[in-house]
Amino acid sequence: MAFLIAYGSLYPFRFAGVDGAGPLDLLQRLSFARTTRSDLAANVLLYLPLGASLAWLLATRLGGLLAVVAATALGAFLSFSIELAQLYETRRVASLTDVACNSIGTAAGAFIALAIASTHRRLRASPLSGVLRHPVATALLLSWAGYRLAPFTPVLDPGKWVAAFAPLAEGGWWSPAAILPHTLAWLVLTLASERIAAGRARSVVTIAMLVVLAGRVMFTGMQLEPAELAGMAIALALGGLVLRLPVERAASLLAGALIVMIAIQGLSPFDFQLAQDRFALVPFGESLTHYRATNLPDMFLRCYSYGALVWLLARSGLSVLPATMLGAGVVFSVELLQTWLPGHTADITDPLLAIAAGGLIAVFERDGATR
Repeated sequence: MAFLIAYGSLYPFRFAGVDGAGPLDLLQRLSFARTTRSDLAANVLLYLPLGASLAWLLATRLGGLLAVVAATALGAFLSFSIELAQLYETRRVASLTDVACNSIGTAAGAFIALAIASTHRRLRASPLSGVLRHPVATALLLSWAGYRLAPFTPVLDPGKWVAAFAPLAEGGWWSPAAILPHTLAWLVLTLASERIAAGRARSVVTIAMLVVLAGRVMFTGMQLEPAELAGMAIALALGGLVLRLPVERAASLLAGALIVMIAIQGLSPFDFQLAQDRFALVPFGESLTHYRATNLPDMFLRCYSYGALVWLLARSGLSVLPATMLGAGVVFSVELLQTWLPGHTADITDPLLAIAAGGLIAVFERDGATR
């Protein structure tokens, strides 16, 4: 996590000297710069996993409270060091506001990790036990919700909430190209929810749908989409059929459909050219070089898509290594074909995300159903 944070915060590593600046001068250049709410949320979320990892690592050695303090101090030190380094990076803006948000994120992650650890035994007998026992399936559910709701900026404006319903009155309910991705996603999440809460999958999915719809109403820049509502309704209607199939059969069918979806979305409009473009070997280069408001939801979508693909292949009966190789191979093939498509940026990021998903499944899914 520390490596990923440093990599993402300092890329593309174009450092330049700061003329006539000693240590005290550098410190004076740091200030609490104003920023957007989405950036505040992103800086907090970025350090949550770091705080959780540090707390789990240190709790057995230092105890709970000291582990939180030590994790927060380490996160703050890392953040402050990166902000100092950003003074020399020509594309970055250094700010103490980021240090404060990163420290809050580290502390929050540490508290969350210890809270989960302390309640683990009680949760074993509760409906939430599957969340802890099957974190990969839970991560798929959260990744799709993150894709639909990022950057998580609520608006306390009833007028905006009413305006969010406007697209429903404009029609466009039947658009197969727009409906199918939502339908497929929620069918995959139905299977994941059965893994999390056996026998209560449809209830879990329904609650998740309501959370997403509420966020689309209450978060800034978002509206309800007819295609999403239609996809949810179709998924609820077909969810029972998916759950009645043997797990291996259902996972195989959904994995096949997801492969087709990834290929269509990655290669559309299939306007191949003779001249091949470059294949970038620097992970996340496009996202980090050209910052856009869509970067965060796009990353959530990638994590969901490639994580779901490898997870479904593993649930279909393959062991984790072949499932990872097959999933990463499919994604790599799509990226390679994109080098002949104008307007596409082909790089190594997506295959690496599929490999990372396989690694997480190998670590966290240890039962016989996913080997």
